[in-house]
Amino acid sequence: MKTIATSVLAFAFFVASAAAQSGHGTLFDFNPSLGACGFTNTSDQLVAAVSSDTFHSFPGSGSNPNNNPICHHTLTVSHDGKSVTAQIVDFLGDEPAGDVGLSPAAFSTFAPPSQGVVQDVYWVIN
Repeated sequence: MKTIATSVLAFAFFVASAAAQSGHGTLFDFNPSLGACGFTNTSDQLVAAVSSDTFHSFPGSGSNPNNNPICHHTLTVSHDGKSVTAQIVDFLGDEPAGDVGLSPAAFSTFAPPSQGVVQDVYWVIN
């Protein structure tokens, strides 16, 4: 009985910590293709990339990025009273931990994709 209770508690902690990840950073426009999650996406879809640190430190991540639980989550990005939610499909290369990327379709919520960067965004993994 104690083992079951411990397992349930560990699972609840895992779910709570996975859903609680958020941060501030810079938003980049990125052009999706075959991402780390194993999905092929296009620039007209609402998809997102998180920093490599966020992707690889997500609870339950392992050596195969296709099996990372973060791939079953969305990212909501907010800035100046606007927000957009996009499926997480990839990670950014060497960007700082707080930085995120959005496809042009999602990025255009905040600025023209040709601008390429939006400073001081807030994001949360759903």
